[in-house]
Amino acid sequence: MEKHVWHGYMGKLLRVDLTAGKYSVEELDPVEMRKYMGGTGYAAKLLYQEMPGGVDPLSPEAKVVFSTGPLTGTLCPSGGSYEVCYKSPLTGTWCQARSGGSFGPKLKFAGFDFLVLEGKAAEWVCLHIVDGHVEIRKAAHLLGLDVEAATDRLQDEIDDPEASVAAIGQAGENGVLYACLMNDRGRAAGRGGIGAVLGAKQVKAIVVNGTGGIAPAKVDEFITAVEQAEENIKKYPFAAIPLMGTMCLLSQLNGGGMLPTRNFQTGNFESADKLSDEKLDRNYQIKRRGCFGCSFACGRYTSVKSGPFATPPMEGPEYETADMFGAMCSVSDLEAIIRANYLCNIYGLDTISTGNSIAFAMECFEKGILTVDDTEGVELRFGNTEAVIATIDKIVKQEGIGKLLSKGVKKAAEELGRGAEDMAMHVKGMELPGHEPRAESKILGLQYAVSSRGACHMHPNWSSTWEFQLDCGMNEFGQPWPPLEVPNESKTKGTAYRYVALQGEISEILGTCIFYSWGVEGICITPKLYAELLSSLTGWDVSPAELVTAAERSLNLKRCFAAREGFTRKEDRLPKRLYTEIPNGPSKGGKITSIEDMLDGYYEAMQWDLGTGLPTVAKLEQLDLGFAGV
Repeated sequence: MEKHVWHGYMGKLLRVDLTAGKYSVEELDPVEMRKYMGGTGYAAKLLYQEMPGGVDPLSPEAKVVFSTGPLTGTLCPSGGSYEVCYKSPLTGTWCQARSGGSFGPKLKFAGFDFLVLEGKAAEWVCLHIVDGHVEIRKAAHLLGLDVEAATDRLQDEIDDPEASVAAIGQAGENGVLYACLMNDRGRAAGRGGIGAVLGAKQVKAIVVNGTGGIAPAKVDEFITAVEQAEENIKKYPFAAIPLMGTMCLLSQLNGGGMLPTRNFQTGNFESADKLSDEKLDRNYQIKRRGCFGCSFACGRYTSVKSGPFATPPMEGPEYETADMFGAMCSVSDLEAIIRANYLCNIYGLDTISTGNSIAFAMECFEKGILTVDDTEGVELRFGNTEAVIATIDKIVKQEGIGKLLSKGVKKAAEELGRGAEDMAMHVKGMELPGHEPRAESKILGLQYAVSSRGACHMHPNWSSTWEFQLDCGMNEFGQPWPPLEVPNESKTKGTAYRYVALQGEISEILGTCIFYSWGVEGICITPKLYAELLSSLTGWDVSPAELVTAAERSLNLKRCFAAREGFTRKEDRLPKRLYTEIPNGPSKGGKITSIEDMLDGYYEAMQWDLGTGLPTVAKLEQLDLGFAGV
């Protein structure tokens, strides 16, 4: 049989059996790749078929898939992404954690599209993957090192400062349920606890590098499509993001009463001006940083030179971090937020879940559910900046109140009782991010509810873009338009979310950053342009409709994974607080009345069962997913 010539893919999957201390290399099937495209779509297939339902995510039986897409590592703008897919110890269901930087591209340059980890190492190990050569090395000497120190040590050991290192910090070693994986020092595969999963497998780090190239099938056509994409994004509608980073969102959202503040008790922070992007840029920023092949460079590289929150250079903070440690905790000291971001990066902590958990504890303290006896004498009140920094250390070490908070707000509230459940801002166990659906957009509330990984504003898409009048190239597929004519909380809004989700899922399977796909024709990368990029890269004749179908396949598989773990329509619900009115500020009175009509509209549009919210047998067979019946 003639060997397949790959374009856009390396054509190989690396499987590491940690228990046996062995690895194997598997050839990918081009038919399967075209069916799923890659990224989280193919990862979902692997996890669904290889890992039975009910597996403890911290057990040796749990598997982890590092996935890239065909556009990862290419000249396509935004091709710096990879995603880690796994069962979350925080939620007990499907999870994916995306990160940028250079790890994904360098995994491909090393010769692999996917990396599958299974089993548990007998001792702490580090994986070295360089130009197709794989080593499972002992890593006991790295135990206890933070991400920065471990990265330094590993790059020195192999004498390669250009190697990309993905490592867990002390949070992952100690089993914090929202510990993350950090690559390239300051980039996080952040949500859901992948750091804890790797810690349970005794994997401290993964080092990747390679000199392999990614050859387009039709070079001239691919370059033309890339140039068109670059030309489009010069007119990007959110110009402040590349200019000032995501921190620009803080002032904008606060002005509209959309900034989650004091554990979502309100949407307006009176001291938001002290946390502005301009202040960060003027006083603390060293330079901008971009992921592989990215012209946006939305990352910030900052430091605090002196004072109680002195911080060495580190990437961040992003908007989410600034909201969680700022407005959510009622902290107006930008230097403290930079310090909190730095600690989370080196310890390997998800800043969203960490800040949300501390804000939850602050509200519990102020309402008498937690006392000074619980907090070792610390007045854990809103605005207590020093307490925020101290609590981060306690969470990492699982000491005192930190041990409770290291489990996430859902589990912490269940242990506390006495009304703490009403203050736990989560969906399916995943803490809410820094976007207020009562004010920003009702469709965002639907997204929080139905996301297979729990409350999430980015996977598969930031649904507010639809309500901001950006069609992102989906109108040709039947997306309801214009949004201003769609009644709030209606079935039609649920129908619209199907298209928003599918458009975002395209980035998930292709290995690209979602930022580049927000806009309208001519100012972003639409499914039509992605189809042109993919076709010229792979040599396949991929239509936009085929891309949408592959995205639908991915979305359905993730839903099936969650269903097998017991998640159905009854879990598609929002925190009680979101059904109450915002008490003050520009969005005073805003609330979610009900999401039931939106759920019905979404399920109907997806052709899922209205009662269970699960894909029907007919839908799964239509997508050639008969193996995933639920």
